[in-house]
Amino acid sequence: MASSSSSSTARCRRRVVLLRQSSREDDYEPLRRYCYHRMVASRWTSWTDGNPGRRFYGCPYYYQDGGCGFFAWHDNEFGERANTVIKELLDNIDKLYDENFILRRAEHGQIVSEELDAIQRDLRKLKRTHELYDVELRKCEKKFKVAICLLFVTCV
Repeated sequence: MASSSSSSTARCRRRVVLLRQSSREDDYEPLRRYCYHRMVASRWTSWTDGNPGRRFYGCPYYYQDGGCGFFAWHDNEFGERANTVIKELLDNIDKLYDENFILRRAEHGQIVSEELDAIQRDLRKLKRTHELYDVELRKCEKKFKVAICLLFVTCV
């Protein structure tokens, strides 16, 4: 049950971010509501399954043990059809978010794969260059040995 709740909470937070709508408004007009602390009550947006997108007023300390307990709906209750449509739209947003996440990971994997291929190509080039230098070094060593032998023969 707890994992379902935390998953639902994460999904609700994600929805709010995707909708680019603040879940809390402190500067609203025209009629201000006040909580029991005599502070301007914040206007929140509910993302629960029962009231998706419905706004309400609550204590500014709502997420700190419920604040003073002040609560009042801003919006009238949505009809069943509106709730169903909103839930379906939010579910579609979640599916798109998940697909986007998967595609970004796949794209990242493809980029990493392409970078790995480039590194492997560079490594093959370096190995070929190393082999060429190694051949050149052996030729130089042979010439050096011949020169030493010639020097020894001329000195004797």
